Amino acid sequence: MGEVMHPESFSVRVPDEVLDDLYARLSNARWPEALPYAAWTSGVDLAYLRELVDYWATTFDWRAQERRLNAFSQFTADVGGELIHFVHERGQGPRP
Repeated sequence: MGEVMHPESFSVRVPDEVLDDLYARLSNARWPEALPYAAWTSGVDLAYLRELVDYWATTFDWRAQERRLNAFSQFTADVGGELIHFVHERGQGPRP
């Protein structure tokens, strides 16, 4: 017979200092000069990347996403020596 799992509740909780460090790194990014090639032919388009980093540094609301993720019933369990993270949501409606 297989091992018995003992799931434990899980919530996403990123410490403030981790997010502060991320925002500082994004805000202090050093940008190279644009390459003399067409966008995306030699890597990520620099203008796109700068826009994305600015979005993450100034607009993206991590705490709102954390709340959204934590609305799901999440768990962790040891399965054969590996820690597995999973969502367990029961079906809804007349035939879940």
